[in-house]
Amino acid sequence: MRKLFYPKLAVTNLKKNRSTYFPYMLTCVVSIATFYTMYSIADNPGLAEMPGTDVLTSILWLGTIIIALFSAALLFYTNSFLIKRRKKELGLYSILGMEKRHIVKTLFFETLFISVLCIALGLLVGALISKLLFLILLYLLNLTTPIVFTLSWGGMGVTAILFACIFLLTLLTNFWQIHVANPITLLKGGQTGEKEPKSSWLLTLIGLLALGGGYAIALTVQSPLDALLLFFLAALLVIIGTFALFTSGSIALLKLLRRNKRFYYRPKNFISVSGMIYRMKQNAVGLANICILSTMVLVVISTTVSLYLGQERMLDERFPMDVTVQCADNQEQIDAVHLAIRTQQETSGVQVTECYDYRCFQYVGFSQQNMILSDVPGDFQGNATNYISTVTLIPLSDYNRMEGKDETLGKDEALVFTRAGQFGSQTLWIDEQEFSVKEELSTFVLREKVDQAPQNSIFVILADMDVINHILASYPQEEVPATIDHVTTFNIAGSDEAAAAFSADLRQACRTAIPGVWVDSRELSREDWYSTFGGFLFLGLFLGMLFMMAMVLIIYYKQISEGYDDHDRFTIMQKVGMSKQEVKKTIHKQILMVFFLPLLFACVHITVAFPVISKLLLIFNMTDTTLNLVCTILTVLFFAVVYAIVYFLTARTYYRIVQEK
Repeated sequence: MRKLFYPKLAVTNLKKNRSTYFPYMLTCVVSIATFYTMYSIADNPGLAEMPGTDVLTSILWLGTIIIALFSAALLFYTNSFLIKRRKKELGLYSILGMEKRHIVKTLFFETLFISVLCIALGLLVGALISKLLFLILLYLLNLTTPIVFTLSWGGMGVTAILFACIFLLTLLTNFWQIHVANPITLLKGGQTGEKEPKSSWLLTLIGLLALGGGYAIALTVQSPLDALLLFFLAALLVIIGTFALFTSGSIALLKLLRRNKRFYYRPKNFISVSGMIYRMKQNAVGLANICILSTMVLVVISTTVSLYLGQERMLDERFPMDVTVQCADNQEQIDAVHLAIRTQQETSGVQVTECYDYRCFQYVGFSQQNMILSDVPGDFQGNATNYISTVTLIPLSDYNRMEGKDETLGKDEALVFTRAGQFGSQTLWIDEQEFSVKEELSTFVLREKVDQAPQNSIFVILADMDVINHILASYPQEEVPATIDHVTTFNIAGSDEAAAAFSADLRQACRTAIPGVWVDSRELSREDWYSTFGGFLFLGLFLGMLFMMAMVLIIYYKQISEGYDDHDRFTIMQKVGMSKQEVKKTIHKQILMVFFLPLLFACVHITVAFPVISKLLLIFNMTDTTLNLVCTILTVLFFAVVYAIVYFLTARTYYRIVQEK
């Protein structure tokens, strides 16, 4: 019977504290199921064998690592709330005569029961839902080839070992807290952190500067490459600023309100402001976490949904024509390309339409005002990414043939077309050569104008090939030899399946017969794009769910913690004359101000971050800013509704605890 004493005591404790342990166990089960599901899908052998899924597999394995790290941090965070609520109980055991080793045994069995139950339930739930989520992933990927779903026994083993280690580490952390604490400290553990915190104007200033710096980067970044380089710096500054302002700035603001006697010395304001100051330092960390998690949910879900829904628009942007074949500018290769196109057209059942042939010299240069440079000069250093442009030089004869025009140009004249904005100059410098801009084209058969582009594209029409060859001769040849290319680009009429088969057969035929040929098409890239962005969306929804779960859990435990801390205080206030209705209004005002502040900050963060996120999406050819804006607004509205529901549900628990007799 003695051997069973501690297991029985552990079971009793779990039953007695079920209101606090149930959300924790639910979080454990969901985290385990989520990790196993992601691992089993990433480890699916059928997915690995599919062509074009390399990026997807990398995304899923990255998601597995992120989920593992985040789950560990989340479980450690929630465990700290649990042990704090249990310290008084554990201290009472010590006062009644239990030694620390006896308390350790009790905690060991509690953790053992919880870990075994959660791992078993988590794996069961993961096994049940993984097939459904796998089918959802296949739907998002738009794959034509079916992939067989299989249970991952190796994934179950890895999941069990990983979370067993996490539970073990949390147990060791609890052991250490019991070891270093004396019984009196444990008995008063639930009351720690109740001293009025001191405000630090220095920390508040650091928070304002960090937040301002992050906002400035987000609002002033110009190019997509700069956005990619500076985004994480901006995010880090915003995180630092958020924690600093919540930790110190909020206290400073509340103390300023307290100094305003006309505002402070009113019953409702007095109680609300004093109550928030009372434990704001402890609250601030949790509120800052809620704010950061909320922002992460909004960013991750809105961007991944935008990318997925905007794929067709991005394909149109990436492929203005259905098929593009690029080869060397010699007649033998050109004839071979045309023969391959005719042959595949006859055998595949598709019709080639809107076919254009042209010669070009295409390279990546640096444009500033009316200059196009093949290399970065010294004064460009530090911000060269803002000037990167794709430059395409085309002879006038090819332009006239494509456009059906009869333009004429002198040797020192040019026609210019820019995809984004206006060129806006009467002269054009290409390295050391000056050209007079005869006309700035508003339309061009090969490309359309857009409001934004990943990088500017400049098409320059020159008099003849002699002029282009002269420019090519001065182009740096060290890294990649500069050559004149012949491009054949066209649209095809037919079903998507026939178009994909035509493109694949044409690529294979050209690669076999023509050395150095390059074939690309919308249909050949479609599956890769859906694989990539479907994977992003799948991972985004997974991570969004995890972040939201963490946010809900933090809010729940904060409400419970605040409820127990405020119970005695509001009981005293009722005894000195406050009615229950007044108490409830005061409580409502206090927690409304506290818990909706992170949502407000998160909305401000996502609003300011929108420009830099839009620039980042340009890297993926996501030029539809309107779609991104709509997705962001809908995500914010949906999240706000979920946040409000969570708040009202947890507030009921808070009211019940506070008003308990």
